[in-house]
Amino acid sequence: MRSSNVGQVLPASAFSYSVSLRVRHPTLDLSVLTDKLRLEPAHSWTAGEPRRSQTGAPLGGNHRDSYWSAPLPAQMDGPNSMPLELFFSQQVLQLGRHRDFLSKLQSGGGEVSLLVEIAPVANASLTFSSATARKLADLNIEVEFQFVGD
Repeated sequence: MRSSNVGQVLPASAFSYSVSLRVRHPTLDLSVLTDKLRLEPAHSWTAGEPRRSQTGAPLGGNHRDSYWSAPLPAQMDGPNSMPLELFFSQQVLQLGRHRDFLSKLQSGGGEVSLLVEIAPVANASLTFSSATARKLADLNIEVEFQFVGD
């Protein structure tokens, strides 16, 4: 009998992950997202405001566009985490409740994306259902994956 060099494929529940909603707009003050989505931003600025470092030091120049980014709630790291596929599916449903609002932002030049930060695990797999992919496409939301070290 031949042995296989392929390891066991691990489910996405083996990942440690975090997911953030990110919105850019050429002119709008995006602080309205905080109340509308009931999410507290980790980063936020308005077009025309002076650029500052994370410590608040002036960087020179002004922001060209408005930006707002918030971590999505109910995430957990490690073995007790909700499988990423399930978490993602639930969050897309929540965002779907704000379809008209997000569409209006996008029609005015805004961009909406989800940033998925994953601590990679060898031989792990990640599958989003076609239903989740359709909902993302319907909401015109891009997904960005960033693989981060321990």
